[in-house]
Amino acid sequence: MERAHASILIVDDEPLTAEFYQAILAEHGYSDTVLCHDSRVAMELVGSEPLSVILLDLNMPHVSGEELLSQITERYPEIPVVVITAVDRIETAVDCMKQGAFDFMTKPVDEARMVGAVRNARRLRELQDQVQIMQQNESRAEPHDPERFRGIITVSASMKRVFVQLEAIAATPWPVLITGESGTGKELIARAAHDLSGRSGEFVAVNVAGLDGTMFSDTLFGHRKGAFTGADGARQGLIEQANRGTLFLDEIGDLDQQSQVKLLRLLQEGEYYPLGADRPSLSGARVVVATNADLELLQQQGAFRRDLYYRLVSHRIQLPPLRDRAEDIPVLFTHFFHEACDTLKRTPPELQPELLEYISRYRFPGNVRELQALVYDLVGRNSGERVTIEAVREYLHGLPGSSPEPEAAELDDDGADLPTVARLIRSFGGFPKLKDVESWLIDEALRISGGNQSAAASMLGVSQSTISRRAKHTKDM
Repeated sequence: MERAHASILIVDDEPLTAEFYQAILAEHGYSDTVLCHDSRVAMELVGSEPLSVILLDLNMPHVSGEELLSQITERYPEIPVVVITAVDRIETAVDCMKQGAFDFMTKPVDEARMVGAVRNARRLRELQDQVQIMQQNESRAEPHDPERFRGIITVSASMKRVFVQLEAIAATPWPVLITGESGTGKELIARAAHDLSGRSGEFVAVNVAGLDGTMFSDTLFGHRKGAFTGADGARQGLIEQANRGTLFLDEIGDLDQQSQVKLLRLLQEGEYYPLGADRPSLSGARVVVATNADLELLQQQGAFRRDLYYRLVSHRIQLPPLRDRAEDIPVLFTHFFHEACDTLKRTPPELQPELLEYISRYRFPGNVRELQALVYDLVGRNSGERVTIEAVREYLHGLPGSSPEPEAAELDDDGADLPTVARLIRSFGGFPKLKDVESWLIDEALRISGGNQSAAASMLGVSQSTISRRAKHTKDM
């Protein structure tokens, strides 16, 4: 059994007290508890059950809590022990901490104090397990189960190191932060993390860019009937939909301050308030977030909360840009080439022999997504029996008949592909508005794909419904 699903053992000779602790923990989302009322069988349970935390009463008949604490810390030092006792003496607390107790509290137990101690103890245990796994995997260049990653096309050693890291953190319940440039495949990695986790729930993805505090709450947390004007019925939020699964929040760097506070509470307490609710709901979803922004810089500028940042970096995955894994370009080109031919129902044309070597020298500022768009454009525009280097040049530079090498399409200091931007400015008669560029991109994708909305959506990295809404809007106009 994975440590993420390990139990909490409550050792107390008073059944009502143990059941009370169990009820408190269950109310805060910790339902995986095991009760022990006879201290004589406690060590047998410790040795047979996968445990993340032990709550241990000190004053018990037969075998005292002090004796059990000594045996547990000697034989199972990796399991955090939270000592609970009716004796409020500093000397007792000091002795227990010297023996290796994780925490010490007196009866009557404060509910928040106990839940916080359990949360911190489980967090420590998860980190210990992660360090151990990472140490075991340090020298490993290949994942244990490469088949689990077959949906991610790569031969790159740097990407395989990412796979090894994903395997190491798969079973933990803590957040995952995926960083990397646009188009590097962050959502694919998030889906892989979900698949590896073994969670029974759904993978639910949402782009949070542009959501204000109210929209963020309604989208993620849902609302109760009558929560606001027009709320004629209750609506399930995405967190509930992702229960026992994974909630993927893309573009987390664009989240406003109000929404950041709400996300922080979700991560800290494991609970949230649907709009119009006066009692919190528990979350059973693991949170995975992604961004192409520099969160460290944003927090230094005051645009991103420091406490939220440190909650999110429990597990950090950094995806390399395509230019740093150029060995993947021919493999990805071939994959997208056959995909485009199948999608557009074209007989695969011949590729000029030098084409793959030529295109591998381009830096692809748009990463894998740009490469995919290039391939679909080549297949969509091709009317002959061969795809030539000249056709690639035309796409890269927008200048038919030109012959500069791919290296010549360098980026300026702001990361802009100058020929493309200049072409856009000329097309629009001035620097275009964002909504105009968005419309232009959708129209271009539909043109290249021959009106195939599914193919256009794949090229742009959006859902088909986005393309459908655009097409309907244009038709209605």
